Amino acid sequence: MVKVRFALFFLFVTAVSLSQQTQRIAVAGEVIVTKDEDKELVSIYNASSEKGVATNAEGKFTIEVALNDRIVITALQFQSFTVIVDEEVLKNKRMKIYLNPYVNKLDEVFLSSYDLTGYVGIDAKNIDVIATPDIKLSFDVDADFAPDRFSRIEGNVAQEALGYNTLSNGANVAGLIGLLAKAIFPKKDKSTYVDPFLEEMNVVKQLQEKYPADFYAETYGLPLDSVDDFLHFADVNAVTSQMLQPENELKLLQMLLQQSVIYKERYLKD
Repeated sequence: MVKVRFALFFLFVTAVSLSQQTQRIAVAGEVIVTKDEDKELVSIYNASSEKGVATNAEGKFTIEVALNDRIVITALQFQSFTVIVDEEVLKNKRMKIYLNPYVNKLDEVFLSSYDLTGYVGIDAKNIDVIATPDIKLSFDVDADFAPDRFSRIEGNVAQEALGYNTLSNGANVAGLIGLLAKAIFPKKDKSTYVDPFLEEMNVVKQLQEKYPADFYAETYGLPLDSVDDFLHFADVNAVTSQMLQPENELKLLQMLLQQSVIYKERYLKD
């Protein structure tokens, strides 16, 4: 009887242990790169399960994942980075990772499709960029000094005859003070004006440089020759320069998805 109870207890513990193990599912993945980059033999390693695969010549792979698994992507031409699997990837059972060499990103990002059915833009680091702060003191001060009791009286013949002028040890003290004040307290430029057309062109140019045309065409289902027109459309209707900041990457992709639906309904209907 004791042996029977021990056997039942052992089976119960085994069953509980197996039920607590993380259940992973296989997802089909693809690495997308610019046409000049090689997408074969990119390492896709699941750090959570300690198992990995490598992409084939087409950049495709299959790997088992679970929610919140950390997937480490490593390639010779890019700096390694980590993505975190979310529910959308599990639901669609696929992930598409876009390696963008143009923009620096954080080492770790969330792999979140946000209705993009598995498409995610990942900016891999190629070059360390150090932002140089603009250390400029600017105040609305003209630095015009009013005459006081120490000021020289202009046209005073007695002072000129005795050699009392603004030169001290060969230097014009008042002039030096004025130059120094203007250097420290430059006037603000209150007439700065940004041409809206130039600002629009700047946003479109940044979108063109952020991802190649084939990424927009494949991700949003657009004809390749309509990509530039779509970017102008999205810029006019929704995209702002603030969305181009690295921390707003996912918001930008979501906004472009919404705009692509409107654009196709309005201009690409048969």
